[in-house]
Amino acid sequence: MSDLFSLADQEYEHGNYKEAFEIFLKIANSDNPDKDSAMDRIASMYDADEGVDYDFDKAIYWYKKAVDHGNHSTALHNLGVTYRAKGNIVEAKTWFEASLQAGNHNSALDLAKIYMVCENSKEKVIDYLKECLKGGDNLFEDVYLEATTLLAALDAET
Repeated sequence: MSDLFSLADQEYEHGNYKEAFEIFLKIANSDNPDKDSAMDRIASMYDADEGVDYDFDKAIYWYKKAVDHGNHSTALHNLGVTYRAKGNIVEAKTWFEASLQAGNHNSALDLAKIYMVCENSKEKVIDYLKECLKGGDNLFEDVYLEATTLLAALDAET
């Protein structure tokens, strides 16, 4: 991690979002080795109304730039989250699937929930929950807990 990215990250952690955003933007528009991570952070700041006005379209723009520059699984997952928040479930599903293919098993939980709510396919839900759990130590703790809870509830139904 470059010193400049560390500085931006530090500003972000201290709640100095505008300053962090400006530094991340400087990194994203340079040849800094953390360029793709900075692009992802810019997008997430647009998603969260941190230092900039909340803007889904700008978030999508920056997530796609991050994907184009190599930050695949996180940016792909976040594209799914953003499209889902916009109400575009078909597009969200596409990005979650791409994220899962890139190795982000956290996305499998989101796919399971889409199939649970939108497709009502118990078999697909179970398959995605099992796929999620294959992520092991790479899963976020809350994702692991939710996936195991949902899987246990579905198993209890049968």
